[in-house]
Amino acid sequence: MNHQSLKGQLLIASPQVQSSLFARSVVLVLEHTEEDGAKGVILNLPTSATMADLAGKLFDEDFAWEKPLHLGGPVAGPLLVLHTRAKLADLEVASGVYVALDAAKSQHLITQEIEPSLVVANFSGWAPGQLEQELRDDVWVVAPADTRRIFGGLDQDLWWTTMRDLRASILQDILGLAELPRDPSLN
Repeated sequence: MNHQSLKGQLLIASPQVQSSLFARSVVLVLEHTEEDGAKGVILNLPTSATMADLAGKLFDEDFAWEKPLHLGGPVAGPLLVLHTRAKLADLEVASGVYVALDAAKSQHLITQEIEPSLVVANFSGWAPGQLEQELRDDVWVVAPADTRRIFGGLDQDLWWTTMRDLRASILQDILGLAELPRDPSLN
Protein backbone atom coordinates (compact mmCIF):
# COMPACT_ATOMS: atom_id res chain seq x y z
CA MET A 1 0.00 0.00 0.00
CA ASN A 2 1.32 3.43 -0.95
CA HIS A 3 0.85 5.92 1.90
CA GLN A 4 0.73 9.60 1.00
CA SER A 5 1.25 11.89 3.97
CA LEU A 6 -1.12 14.81 4.35
CA LYS A 7 1.25 16.68 6.68
CA GLY A 8 0.97 20.40 5.98
CA GLN A 9 -2.37 20.06 4.18
CA LEU A 10 -5.77 21.41 5.19
CA LEU A 11 -8.72 19.16 5.90
CA ILE A 12 -11.97 20.99 5.23
CA ALA A 13 -15.05 19.42 6.79
CA SER A 14 -17.57 18.46 4.13
CA PRO A 15 -20.99 20.10 4.47
CA GLN A 16 -22.56 16.86 5.77
CA VAL A 17 -20.35 16.84 8.92
CA GLN A 18 -22.75 17.58 11.77
CA SER A 19 -20.49 17.01 14.81
CA SER A 20 -20.57 20.24 16.80
CA LEU A 21 -16.79 20.32 17.12
CA PHE A 22 -15.93 19.53 13.50
CA ALA A 23 -18.87 21.09 11.60
CA ARG A 24 -17.46 23.73 9.24
CA SER A 25 -13.96 23.14 10.59
CA VAL A 26 -10.65 23.60 8.83
CA VAL A 27 -7.88 21.39 10.23
CA LEU A 28 -4.16 21.78 9.62
CA VAL A 29 -2.49 18.35 9.55
CA LEU A 30 0.64 18.47 11.73
CA GLU A 31 1.73 14.84 11.38
CA HIS A 32 0.55 11.90 9.27
CA THR A 33 2.21 8.51 9.00
CA GLU A 34 0.94 5.08 8.11
CA GLU A 35 2.17 3.65 11.42
CA ASP A 36 0.97 6.37 13.82
CA GLY A 37 -2.07 7.87 12.09
CA ALA A 38 -2.55 11.63 12.00
CA LYS A 39 -2.58 14.66 14.27
CA GLY A 40 -3.89 18.09 13.42
CA VAL A 41 -5.37 21.25 14.87
CA ILE A 42 -8.63 23.00 14.08
CA LEU A 43 -7.74 26.50 12.83
CA ASN A 44 -11.13 28.15 13.12
CA LEU A 45 -12.29 27.39 16.65
CA PRO A 46 -11.34 30.31 18.90
CA THR A 47 -12.37 30.15 22.54
CA SER A 48 -13.37 33.02 24.81
CA ALA A 49 -10.07 32.62 26.73
CA THR A 50 -7.16 34.91 25.83
CA MET A 51 -3.43 34.83 26.36
CA ALA A 52 -3.91 37.27 29.25
CA ASP A 53 -6.03 34.57 30.94
CA LEU A 54 -3.01 32.23 30.82
CA ALA A 55 -0.69 34.74 32.51
CA GLY A 56 0.17 33.66 36.03
CA LYS A 57 -1.58 30.32 35.51
CA LEU A 58 0.34 28.57 32.75
CA PHE A 59 3.26 30.98 32.68
CA ASP A 60 5.13 32.59 35.56
CA GLU A 61 4.98 36.10 34.19
CA ASP A 62 2.11 38.46 33.58
CA PHE A 63 1.20 39.84 30.19
CA ALA A 64 -1.90 41.44 28.74
CA TRP A 65 -2.17 40.05 25.20
CA GLU A 66 -5.84 39.70 24.29
CA LYS A 67 -5.17 37.18 21.51
CA PRO A 68 -7.72 34.32 21.69
CA LEU A 69 -6.76 30.78 22.59
CA HIS A 70 -7.97 28.27 19.98
CA LEU A 71 -9.29 24.77 20.60
CA GLY A 72 -7.43 22.39 18.30
CA GLY A 73 -9.64 19.37 18.88
CA PRO A 74 -11.00 16.91 21.42
CA VAL A 75 -7.69 15.20 22.32
CA ALA A 76 -5.89 16.59 25.39
CA GLY A 77 -2.40 17.74 24.55
CA PRO A 78 0.20 20.41 25.09
CA LEU A 79 -0.32 24.08 24.39
CA LEU A 80 1.25 24.72 20.99
CA VAL A 81 1.94 27.80 18.95
CA LEU A 82 1.77 27.91 15.16
CA HIS A 83 4.10 30.64 13.89
CA THR A 84 6.60 31.67 11.18
CA ARG A 85 9.89 31.92 13.18
CA ALA A 86 12.23 29.05 12.26
CA LYS A 87 14.51 29.69 15.27
CA LEU A 88 11.65 28.97 17.67
CA ALA A 89 10.42 25.83 15.92
CA ASP A 90 10.11 22.28 17.18
CA LEU A 91 8.54 21.13 13.92
CA GLU A 92 8.04 22.52 10.42
CA VAL A 93 4.52 21.72 9.29
CA ALA A 94 4.44 23.43 5.90
CA SER A 95 6.77 25.76 4.06
CA GLY A 96 7.44 28.63 6.47
CA VAL A 97 4.91 27.41 9.07
CA TYR A 98 6.29 26.05 12.32
CA VAL A 99 5.06 24.62 15.60
CA ALA A 100 6.46 25.40 19.03
CA LEU A 101 5.69 22.63 21.52
CA ASP A 102 8.46 23.40 24.00
CA ALA A 103 7.09 25.45 26.92
CA ALA A 104 9.97 27.95 26.86
CA LYS A 105 9.58 28.58 23.12
CA SER A 106 5.80 28.89 23.43
CA GLN A 107 6.15 31.30 26.35
CA HIS A 108 8.61 33.45 24.39
CA LEU A 109 6.28 33.62 21.38
CA ILE A 110 3.33 34.52 23.60
CA THR A 111 5.00 37.03 25.94
CA GLN A 112 6.63 38.79 22.99
CA GLU A 113 3.27 38.83 21.15
CA ILE A 114 4.88 37.40 18.00
CA GLU A 115 2.71 37.62 14.89
CA PRO A 116 1.58 35.90 12.83
CA SER A 117 0.76 33.18 15.32
CA LEU A 118 -2.04 30.96 16.51
CA VAL A 119 -2.05 29.56 20.05
CA VAL A 120 -3.82 26.21 20.32
CA ALA A 121 -4.84 23.93 23.18
CA ASN A 122 -5.50 20.25 22.45
CA PHE A 123 -5.46 18.59 19.04
CA SER A 124 -7.40 16.32 16.70
CA GLY A 125 -6.17 12.77 16.24
CA TRP A 126 -6.80 9.81 13.97
CA ALA A 127 -5.72 6.19 14.51
CA PRO A 128 -3.77 4.49 11.70
CA GLY A 129 -6.06 4.17 8.67
CA GLN A 130 -8.89 6.21 10.23
CA LEU A 131 -8.24 9.43 8.31
CA GLU A 132 -7.87 7.51 5.06
CA GLN A 133 -11.28 5.90 5.66
CA GLU A 134 -12.84 9.30 6.44
CA LEU A 135 -11.41 10.61 3.16
CA ARG A 136 -12.94 7.66 1.27
CA ASP A 137 -16.25 8.44 3.01
CA ASP A 138 -16.02 12.09 1.83
CA VAL A 139 -15.90 13.47 5.38
CA TRP A 140 -13.00 15.78 4.46
CA VAL A 141 -11.87 17.73 1.43
CA VAL A 142 -8.08 18.17 1.18
CA ALA A 143 -6.59 21.51 0.16
CA PRO A 144 -3.09 22.96 0.26
CA ALA A 145 -2.22 25.06 3.31
CA ASP A 146 -0.74 28.52 3.12
CA THR A 147 0.09 31.17 5.69
CA ARG A 148 -2.84 33.32 4.58
CA ARG A 149 -5.30 30.58 5.56
CA ILE A 150 -3.49 29.48 8.71
CA PHE A 151 -3.08 32.97 10.14
CA GLY A 152 -5.97 34.68 8.33
CA GLY A 153 -7.60 36.14 11.39
CA LEU A 154 -10.95 35.81 13.06
CA ASP A 155 -12.83 38.32 10.94
CA GLN A 156 -13.52 35.86 8.14
CA ASP A 157 -15.31 32.56 7.88
CA LEU A 158 -12.31 30.36 7.10
CA TRP A 159 -14.43 27.33 6.18
CA TRP A 160 -16.59 29.27 3.74
CA THR A 161 -13.72 31.10 2.01
CA THR A 162 -11.62 27.94 1.76
CA MET A 163 -14.51 25.97 0.24
CA ARG A 164 -15.30 28.83 -2.16
CA ASP A 165 -11.70 29.05 -3.34
CA LEU A 166 -11.45 25.27 -3.71
CA ARG A 167 -14.64 25.16 -5.79
CA ALA A 168 -13.40 28.02 -7.97
CA SER A 169 -10.15 26.15 -8.56
CA ILE A 170 -12.04 22.99 -9.57
CA LEU A 171 -14.24 25.01 -11.93
CA GLN A 172 -11.18 26.67 -13.42
CA ASP A 173 -9.63 23.24 -14.10
CA ILE A 174 -12.85 21.88 -15.62
CA LEU A 175 -13.20 24.89 -17.92
CA GLY A 176 -9.51 24.84 -18.80
CA LEU A 177 -9.10 28.50 -17.94
CA ALA A 178 -5.75 29.96 -17.00
CA GLU A 179 -7.49 32.43 -14.72
CA LEU A 180 -11.07 33.08 -13.63
CA PRO A 181 -12.17 36.72 -13.78
CA ARG A 182 -12.74 38.30 -10.34
CA ASP A 183 -15.81 40.13 -11.62
CA PRO A 184 -17.76 38.19 -14.30
CA SER A 185 -19.58 41.41 -15.33
CA LEU A 186 -16.28 42.64 -16.82
CA ASN A 187 -16.29 39.98 -19.56
